[in-house]
Amino acid sequence: MKELGHIILQNQQIHFLLLAIPRLIVTAFLCGIIGMEREHVNRPAGVRTHVLVGVSAALVMLTSEYLLFYFHDMTTIDPTRMGAQIISGIGFLGAGTIIKDGLNVRGLTTAASLWAVACIGIASGSGFYGGAFLATVAIYFTLVILKKYMMRRSYYKVMLVQVTKIDDALEQIRYELEKSHIYINSVEVFTSKENTYKEIKLHVSISSGKAMLSSAMQNIREMEAVLNIDVE
Repeated sequence: MKELGHIILQNQQIHFLLLAIPRLIVTAFLCGIIGMEREHVNRPAGVRTHVLVGVSAALVMLTSEYLLFYFHDMTTIDPTRMGAQIISGIGFLGAGTIIKDGLNVRGLTTAASLWAVACIGIASGSGFYGGAFLATVAIYFTLVILKKYMMRRSYYKVMLVQVTKIDDALEQIRYELEKSHIYINSVEVFTSKENTYKEIKLHVSISSGKAMLSSAMQNIREMEAVLNIDVE
């Protein structure tokens, strides 16, 4: 009788092993696609990180399914409970990719993509291949195609502003630019060799026309703290 039980247990484990192989492979492939895009644009979390997150999430769901099957006659197990912990637990990894650089915050998209591949892993690990594939297509479309579309709708410039005082000037400049639908992506501040002024290097995205840009530059040029402004 014991031998029969041992054989049944071995067959169950082989069954789950055969079940796990395609799910983990599909997860690694789908999450690798998202990771390749992030690595291509030089983001801190690339292929390996995304694959690790996705495969780990899939393994958690496979383990939940295995425990549910193995202990179904011994106790009550909620197969979604472990998956729910993935969703909340992935936050610490995403937070590590978010960087505050001056007035700019970077890494939010990569943090979101890590959370997304965890969800892909949950779907794939549960055997919901259709949902995992559709989600991957939607995420990749958002990261690549939609980004190109948004870039075509706006163009980017580098503005150099020389100021005597940076504290108030930077906020005034930001306000003036945003009035003209010009948005700051990143800020760098340099001090002149003579220490007589500060130079602010602004990487901006412009969704308005050249007339609005010229008007904003003129208004900035008239500010008391501004010595000079130029666009590269």
